[in-house]
Amino acid sequence: MTTAVIEPFGFLTMDSLRAGWWLSWRIFVRVVLFFAVSAVIGLLLIKGAFGSFVMALGFCAGTVWSILLIPKLTSRWAQERYGYPLDGALRVWWGVAWRGMVASLVAAVILAVPNVVALSLQTAYKGGALGSIAGLVISLLNIANAAVSVVATGWAMSKVAAEQLSGLAPVAMAVTPAALSPLEVEPAPVVAQEPAPAPRPAPRAAPAPVVPPVVSTEGKRQCPKCGLYETERGSVIGWYCKVCGWREARR
Repeated sequence: MTTAVIEPFGFLTMDSLRAGWWLSWRIFVRVVLFFAVSAVIGLLLIKGAFGSFVMALGFCAGTVWSILLIPKLTSRWAQERYGYPLDGALRVWWGVAWRGMVASLVAAVILAVPNVVALSLQTAYKGGALGSIAGLVISLLNIANAAVSVVATGWAMSKVAAEQLSGLAPVAMAVTPAALSPLEVEPAPVVAQEPAPAPRPAPRAAPAPVVPPVVSTEGKRQCPKCGLYETERGSVIGWYCKVCGWREARR
C-alpha cells in the first residue's frame, strides 16, 4: 500500500478499472445464472403466458438481487483493500449507483455523435467495404462504452470508500497472499549460491631416492646392515653378508 491515507482513485486509471471489473464480473456471474434458470423454466418447463410471467418475475428478482449485491460486494472490496468494511447498505448503493450512472451517461453522450455517423454509413453502404468499416466502428464504440461503465463503477467505489474512511490509513497487509491470484503473487527472489570449492587432492609422497650400492675397490659391495665389505655374490641368492647374514632382496 503506497498511500498514507485512503483517497479516491482517478477516473481514467488502472485502479478504477480493476475495482470496477472486480465488482462487475462477480455480479454478472451470480445474476446470469439466475436469469438462465428463469429463462429455462419460462420457455421450456412452463410454456404459454404463465411461463412468460414466471420468466419475467425471475428477471425482476435477478435485477433486485444484483442491486442488493452492490453494497455487499463493495464493502467486501473495501475490507480486502483497506482493512475496513463500509457501513450503510443503502448509502453505499446510492453512492456507487448515481456516480456510475452519471459517468456512463456522459460517456454515452460523447460517443453518440460518432455512433450516429457510423450507423448512417452502415445503412447507406450496406454490403460494401465502407459499411463493414462502419459496423466495426460501432462495435468498438459499444466496447468503449462498456469499458467506461466499468471504470466509472470502480471510480465510484473508491469515492464511497474515501468518504466513509476519510482520514484513516490503510491497514498494513490488508490483502493477504492467499487472497491474491497466482499472477499477482510476487515470486521470492532467488539468491544465487556459489558452488562449493572442489576438494584439493592430497599431496603425493615423494618417492624415496634410490641410493646406489657402495662398491669397494676389490669389487665387493658394502653391507647396508653392518657396514662391512665381507659380502659375496651367490649365483642363487645374490649378494649376502658373511658377518651379519644380510641378504640382498630379490626383485
